[in-house]
Amino acid sequence: MTLDLHSRARLAANGHDPRLITRDRESASAGSGARHWPGVLVILCAGLAGALAVAVDTWFSAQAGYLARGPDYEGVGYLLFARTAYVQIGHLHITSALHVLNSITPLWTFLQTLQYFVVGDGTWQAFTIRLWPVVLLLILVYWIVRARATRAVAIAATVLTALLPMVSASVRSSSWELFSGRANYFEDWGLDDLRPDFFAAVLAMWSIASLAEHHRNSRRSSYIVSAAFAAAAVLAKPSTATFALTAWALTLFVLWLWRRDRATLRNTALAFGVLLVLLSPWAIVGRGVLATVSRLYGAAVTYNAAYSAGLNLLEKLAYYFVRLPNQIGQVEVSVVIAGSLFLAIVALRGGLDRAEVIYAGLAAFFYATLTIPANQDPNIGEYVSLSLWLFFVAAASRYAAAKWPTRVGHASAAILSVVGVFALLAYSLGAIAIAKWPDNERSSNAQLRTVTIELAQELGAHLGTGGCFSYAPGPGWPASIQYLLMDSDGKVPASTPIDVDPHTITVDDYVLSAKRCKAVIAYREQFDEVAKVFFAPAVRRPYLEAVADWVRGPASGYSLDRTWRLTDRAPRGPHRLGQYQGIDLTVDLFLRRSG
Repeated sequence: MTLDLHSRARLAANGHDPRLITRDRESASAGSGARHWPGVLVILCAGLAGALAVAVDTWFSAQAGYLARGPDYEGVGYLLFARTAYVQIGHLHITSALHVLNSITPLWTFLQTLQYFVVGDGTWQAFTIRLWPVVLLLILVYWIVRARATRAVAIAATVLTALLPMVSASVRSSSWELFSGRANYFEDWGLDDLRPDFFAAVLAMWSIASLAEHHRNSRRSSYIVSAAFAAAAVLAKPSTATFALTAWALTLFVLWLWRRDRATLRNTALAFGVLLVLLSPWAIVGRGVLATVSRLYGAAVTYNAAYSAGLNLLEKLAYYFVRLPNQIGQVEVSVVIAGSLFLAIVALRGGLDRAEVIYAGLAAFFYATLTIPANQDPNIGEYVSLSLWLFFVAAASRYAAAKWPTRVGHASAAILSVVGVFALLAYSLGAIAIAKWPDNERSSNAQLRTVTIELAQELGAHLGTGGCFSYAPGPGWPASIQYLLMDSDGKVPASTPIDVDPHTITVDDYVLSAKRCKAVIAYREQFDEVAKVFFAPAVRRPYLEAVADWVRGPASGYSLDRTWRLTDRAPRGPHRLGQYQGIDLTVDLFLRRSG
């Protein structure tokens, strides 16, 4: 199909590349099933596919992953908020529940609470919260690819997305760790942690894609939908809102630069207006902005010594790059990186649409800005991995459909067959890996769950929800213990502070706070040894060691109540799967003597 000279001149005057329009029209037959927005059938099918992916991943997680060891750091903290709201709503304590729902992640807490009402109370039930980001991501990928290529290519891209480690972390971690012989729970299985980063990243992708996919026409609906997703991304995780909102605002600015018409300017103002309307209740009435700024300041300044990754410049620059295989896939990552570099060159030479340019810029923006903070972690890197994946599937489908429109259409059956075989291999190898999982690794996970449950039961026999205990580092402790001790009114015992500011809190101050509690949890081993298993940054160790030394002294007024042994524990960091220097720890529970 060709364009006459008058049409080419008119398109060029409006800032459009006639070659791109020609290619778009040539590939229109391939993407003719694409809609202005995803249709009901697409949403239903993606919902079913997402439910299946989450269900299978839940089973794998229960065998050797997140669910096999009980709620862990840091997702259990969010579960504690949600379960409190769930219990309080069930007893019609609405005011208290609304206060809890206005947590550090209000939208994530609300959805987790909703999951409790829909699926029931329990840890695996709470795990189904992952259905929300997974389904939204699958819908997004299908919608984007279908606008560029055939239905078969869109389905294939959606299936591959469902198999990404970010989506099916436990499925992919099992097979890769058995194959490689290297285990790294927090980098691999930990992607399933019930924290809101993945959800917030998916919402941020939607806020950008809603604009990018409609960049040719300044449609009011695209700006309204985009603003709604941007607001949702903020409410899902306010502490990363700065990055998400900046990316969104830059996209709006770029679209205005490309078009520079009144309609775009009006719709841009409309988008900001919708965002302000949606966020004002949280920001002003709920004091969300103040709470977020305080939280960011605490992580970056007050408690920097605990959360800073402590990396040199080269390690900081490479931090998210070296984690791409864990998040995009050890098999897929080479194709994605090489393909993205090639497609970026194609985009720079004008061979792709402006939507793909936006996605490429998004990946570069998130990589650059997220590298700046000192407290980097793998889950936040999902912003980088997701934006890179989005660029790859969008650009690759655009390029293939434009360059080989006939071949892509004829290869539908072959494409689906190859992807189907890959999916079958991924799940089959994962199942084989679970069947062959080392007994010591299983036992190591089971000990964490058992000790947490028994410790909570023992504390529950001596403490009321109005009491407190002095915590020690453990699997999600103290939140995982409080989670199990919650009463019918949603109340839990208090614990001594996790974070300490060494500039304002002395060791004696911290010991004094422990003395006010009826129960004290302490290790017999030095905390340098404990830190090999649990998160115990150096800044906290003098405080925890002082409590352990004090409570064992004859003048403390406390006596040993019960002891638990953690034997042959796998180390916290990377290690040989099933072959490691086992660590033994002894956990003691002390109770204040009566009288």
